[in-house]
Amino acid sequence: MAGRCIQPLYEMMQQAVSRGVFCAGVLQVDSHGRTVHLSAHGRTSLWPGAGSVRPDTCFDLASLTKPLATTTVVLQLLRRGALGLEQRVGRWLPRAACAQATIAQLLEHSSGLPAWRPFFYEVASWPAAWTHGGPAAVRRLAARQRPERPPGQRALYSDVGFILLEWIIERASGQRLDRLFRRLVNRHLPGAGLFFPLTPGQRRRHRFAATELCPWRGRVLCGQVHDDNAYVMGGVSGHAGLFGTSGAVAALAGAWLDAFRGRRSWLPTEMVRRFWQRAPQPGSSRTLGWDKPSGENSQAGRLLGAATVGHTGFTGTSLWLDPERQLVIVLLTNRVHPDRGNQAISRFRPRLHDLIAKVVDR
Repeated sequence: MAGRCIQPLYEMMQQAVSRGVFCAGVLQVDSHGRTVHLSAHGRTSLWPGAGSVRPDTCFDLASLTKPLATTTVVLQLLRRGALGLEQRVGRWLPRAACAQATIAQLLEHSSGLPAWRPFFYEVASWPAAWTHGGPAAVRRLAARQRPERPPGQRALYSDVGFILLEWIIERASGQRLDRLFRRLVNRHLPGAGLFFPLTPGQRRRHRFAATELCPWRGRVLCGQVHDDNAYVMGGVSGHAGLFGTSGAVAALAGAWLDAFRGRRSWLPTEMVRRFWQRAPQPGSSRTLGWDKPSGENSQAGRLLGAATVGHTGFTGTSLWLDPERQLVIVLLTNRVHPDRGNQAISRFRPRLHDLIAKVVDR
């Protein structure tokens, strides 16, 4: 299904579906605040009876939760004086093994914490823990993780750091991340296209693209968070859990871009510019909560501008913003359906982004 359509982009997305890169995908490209391309491709799952993907199909955004939800909420708390970038983790979590790291170092992935740990194995082995206290159990396990190197020394992408960051947000505000997100972020956006789908009612109101046939949950996941650690936390975490449509992702990204360029926005310009500065660690592609193209092999391709920022998600999602071109690129797919072994998107995404840059530059 195509709305506003640039034919070469539509054809490339169609080819990706036919070649099995993903079975469901939506591509939205906004230029100078206007949607110049919006197309939906494939079906919501590979199983019989699955519906066609539409522009309003919701996808599991995976690690896009980090910049869109967690980082945006942190920025809003900073402007209200509830948090400080140079505050140490120990101020909020005195017993955390990474107590000497700062909020900024958690955001830019330089805390020294490990990339990932399978906390869900331990929590899921005791059903009562994740039925009634999953968030607390995972948080305790995350807080025990010892940094693998001193904070601030180098960048190491860390889900663990963002799990702790969500806990700090709750300590600083007295509210859970999903509720803060609704109050501080979502109310500024049109519709309700970004959300944590926590209830059956929420899931019935939306059309979802399926993700993985989960071996330990024993079902195809659809409208339920794919990330295992986020799942045992009840679906709300700082590193994963957010779902959304391409239009909602683009709207929030557009607010960041407008603020960066000094235009009218509900986000503060100087803070956004600070958040998009590259982290000081040698070789890091990170900023505060965001990523930047990492060279020749970047998922952003080779042609987007030097000021570009964005992020990718494990389920097959990505967002890139090029301030020089005033460009927002949202690619939402379910490449992990029916299993995560499909890595073809890592070759597809850079080619798609390069084609978009060429088309926009004409």
